[in-house]
Amino acid sequence: MYQTTKILPYPSQFLKNIVADVAQYPKFLPMVNFATIFPETENSFQADLTIGSGAFEKTYRSKVFVSDNAVKAQAIPDKTFKSLESLWHFHPHRENQCKVEFTLSFELRSTLLQLTVGKVLDKVAATTMTAFQERAKDVWKNSN
Repeated sequence: MYQTTKILPYPSQFLKNIVADVAQYPKFLPMVNFATIFPETENSFQADLTIGSGAFEKTYRSKVFVSDNAVKAQAIPDKTFKSLESLWHFHPHRENQCKVEFTLSFELRSTLLQLTVGKVLDKVAATTMTAFQERAKDVWKNSN
């Protein structure tokens, strides 16, 4: 499991919208190659994400839930993942600041995959917050 918390200089609604915009992930998230969105309701949808690099490429489907202060994505278990869940919480901090809590947890079906690919996923998790910070900075700059 990977967890981090940061205070960012943006309103919480702005950051939540960036995290919930899964269709844009291939533009800025490392190892996310494609995203396909399947709308369901105003507050939930399914998304197919193709992740990988080199010889390893994997498409998986997640159910994404968007609430007032959180975005949660749970992968549908398959041959590779027993579980994969990301959870973002957004808490207004000060004027136009937000405390962001990010957790990524996963369990692979194969012990060998857990030992090898799991290390790569740990590194990706560590760079995810940075990628979202950069995305927020770019979107904020271009919208103001």
